[in-house]
Amino acid sequence: MFTPLFYLKVTIAPLVVLSVSYLQRRYGDRFGGWLLGLPITTAPFILIIGLQEGHTFAAHASRGVLLGQIALITFCWSYAFAAPRARWFLALSVGTATCLATGYLVTVLRTPFWLSTLVLVTTWLIARKWWPNSAIPEVKIKTPRWELPVRILVSLTLLISLSALAPHVGAKIAGALSTYPVLISVLGAFNQRRFGPGVTVATLKGLMQTLPITMVIFLTLGLVLR
Repeated sequence: MFTPLFYLKVTIAPLVVLSVSYLQRRYGDRFGGWLLGLPITTAPFILIIGLQEGHTFAAHASRGVLLGQIALITFCWSYAFAAPRARWFLALSVGTATCLATGYLVTVLRTPFWLSTLVLVTTWLIARKWWPNSAIPEVKIKTPRWELPVRILVSLTLLISLSALAPHVGAKIAGALSTYPVLISVLGAFNQRRFGPGVTVATLKGLMQTLPITMVIFLTLGLVLR
């Protein structure tokens, strides 16, 4: 039986993705990288999980999102480091392996909330300090036709799957999984293959620049919703 919550799930993700895609086309591809650092998929997930499981569960999921940001940062840095030195599939593999390894460690280890937050901020500062340099080619990137449907499909699948799995895997793991960079993996690999590593590195850097906004949002939710 289709409930109002189900209809919310299947409408909120496409609406968010459509809005972000419009802003990206209007204000440029670098701006699109900044948008990817915002909680495009994680915020709707927390909203849905809060309505579905309650605010306490959503608070734990928000803390899981914060842990997942550590893995996301290591993904961005390792992918940006590997992109100028390897083909797209190998660079993506390096970033994914680093992300999964880090994600496993931060979810298995039990650390106080304040310590996890400190590790997150420190990781972000280190990645920004030693961000790989890469020449950015002067090309006009035209968004492929398949990109918008892929974004919507990925976001919708991620939102529905995680909201269904959350009661079984736990709030912390579900929150961490929601940060896995599916969209940036698809777009980064496409851009590197077609336009070279500079575009991918620039997009990842844009994501890193706006990531503190997401960090503050979920730090606040983790504290307020408990």
